[in-house]
Amino acid sequence: MATYDKPRVLVSTLDRGLRLLQLFRETQDGLSLAEMTQRSGFEKSAVQRLAYTLHALGYLERDEATRRYRPGLRLLDFAYAHLIHDRLLARAVPHLVSLGSSLGITVNLAVLDGCEVIYKLRLPHAAMAFDGTLIGARWPAAITAIGQVIAAFSEDHVVETMLSGGLPEPMTPFTCRDMEEIRARVARARRDGFAISSQQIMLQEIAVAAPVIDFNRRAIAAISMPVYMPEWDEARVREELVPVITDTARAISSIISRNQI
Repeated sequence: MATYDKPRVLVSTLDRGLRLLQLFRETQDGLSLAEMTQRSGFEKSAVQRLAYTLHALGYLERDEATRRYRPGLRLLDFAYAHLIHDRLLARAVPHLVSLGSSLGITVNLAVLDGCEVIYKLRLPHAAMAFDGTLIGARWPAAITAIGQVIAAFSEDHVVETMLSGGLPEPMTPFTCRDMEEIRARVARARRDGFAISSQQIMLQEIAVAAPVIDFNRRAIAAISMPVYMPEWDEARVREELVPVITDTARAISSIISRNQI
């Protein structure tokens, strides 16, 4: 998860409450008070007060039988508030729906957040695991086509920021572990206008990504399409998907530049 420098003026109680909520990204089974205390490093009494308050406000739900907490419905208000104000998504969605529908392939839009990419839109068009359809998912940017193509069309320091935390533990036997190779892939993406990654996060998955460029000629996001072996290989991706995904990315970029988003 991305980390941020703490401001000089920090409301510590709010900080702890939000950090407590972030713990729930790492579990699908909820958390007990004891687990929240252990994982957060906060004092037990502080965790109790925070959990009770968040529960009372609807940001946590509690199973009365097991006394375990899980995220409440009110947390969706934050996601909605963020997305409804996102002018990029508002302008990109019609193009992405058209792209996905015409090919019957999943289309994603993601942005770079430090060392990670975070998915803001996922339009599935195939049988996918539940977690593969969710917005807000984060992946190590360096090994993804999305991260590499955004870095390729950003200022030079973005690549180094992306690599600053080191490379992740291998997620498949093919996950790249060489920083110089990652830099080379970013350079190729800058030259080609797209990036392709193969079996970096999931076996049999090939992903192609193209950048969304703003009026400053910098990437503010990328769109991607994942496909799967053996039906697809890199040669077919280059022939059939690269032209359409780069055309769509350019169309969205043109709109973004005209409106100076």
